[in-house]
Amino acid sequence: MFRSDAVIIIILMKEIREPLIKSTSKRIYSAFPQKESTMPAINESELKEKIKNEPLGIYLFYGEESYLKKIYVDKIVSKTVDEDFADFNFHTFDGKESTLNDIYESVVAVPMMAETKCILVKDYPLDALDENGLGQLEALLKDTPDDCALIFTFVAYEPKGAKWTKVIKFFDAFGSTVKCEKKTQSELTKMLESGAKKRSKFFARGAASYLITCVGADLNTLLNEMEKVCAFADGEEITVSDIDAVCVKSLDAKVFDMIRDLTAGRFDSSFKKLSLLFEQREDEFQILGALIANYSDIYRAKSAVKSGNRAEKAAEFYNYKGKEFRLTNAARNSSSLSFDAITDCIEILADADSTMKSSAFDKRLVLEQTLVKLARANGK
Repeated sequence: MFRSDAVIIIILMKEIREPLIKSTSKRIYSAFPQKESTMPAINESELKEKIKNEPLGIYLFYGEESYLKKIYVDKIVSKTVDEDFADFNFHTFDGKESTLNDIYESVVAVPMMAETKCILVKDYPLDALDENGLGQLEALLKDTPDDCALIFTFVAYEPKGAKWTKVIKFFDAFGSTVKCEKKTQSELTKMLESGAKKRSKFFARGAASYLITCVGADLNTLLNEMEKVCAFADGEEITVSDIDAVCVKSLDAKVFDMIRDLTAGRFDSSFKKLSLLFEQREDEFQILGALIANYSDIYRAKSAVKSGNRAEKAAEFYNYKGKEFRLTNAARNSSSLSFDAITDCIEILADADSTMKSSAFDKRLVLEQTLVKLARANGK
């Protein structure tokens, strides 16, 4: 948390102090980093088809969307393991406590009183394997029998680096790599609308997008809140009022509302929202982190718009998948702000971050003073 806030501030301060140069081709500010290339992987439709018709085989699940990883791993297990003999034919390995040799012995063993078996490996440090370890992994994948579903998945961390690229190539050669990425806002909206329809409900225009704005893009949280509001809504239509009545807003959404009041000149309302966050015992560092994140959105959205693009263009250069609405809302909030005002706000937040982490100042007082300074900067 603290490290990520500092990184955001450093990046933004660097962006501010460097000249904003338009590229001749896409007219995007040089503040935007280059997009990373993606590795080959089977898509969600192909995965569903494989699980349905041919669930056995080798799988590598990775990516940010933990909910999807769990859902699909559970489906493979249920399709390949006879519950009556699960003790014999379903084995789970913790990657921190197991060796590839342990996994190998379990993989090549004959199923007991069943035709198939499943081996699930969680958080094995594949991205840390040396050449000998990579050789053992290749042998494991080559020797996996046809009666086995071998699943590697990541729960506690996401691997990366040059060695990880080599690991993916191994799994591409012998099995299926599945990158479970965050859904886009459009995809999330369609999922919510489909889920409501299955429950004989429908979202009023804009209500599904509003729900995403309120609770965030985490799929597990979003679907739980959708269940809640479907049960609450009186009648078939789900309205914004229904969402406000029963859904718990994320801290980020609450801070967004606070900044919206600031940029609109409603300082009293903004200060009341900060006081409410204190009453709800929200962590002061978390509040500051949300302020930094929201002003990061404002800066990036403003950059995209000023370069002649839509605010959402910035999503191509930063990790906004499933959170494109942040840029849309940021552009709307910052329409009356100058770049000078925005840079002043970021410097104010940088000072607050430094003060809260390096001194014995009352953290609430620091946040209150910061809000006053932001209000003055926004009023320039």
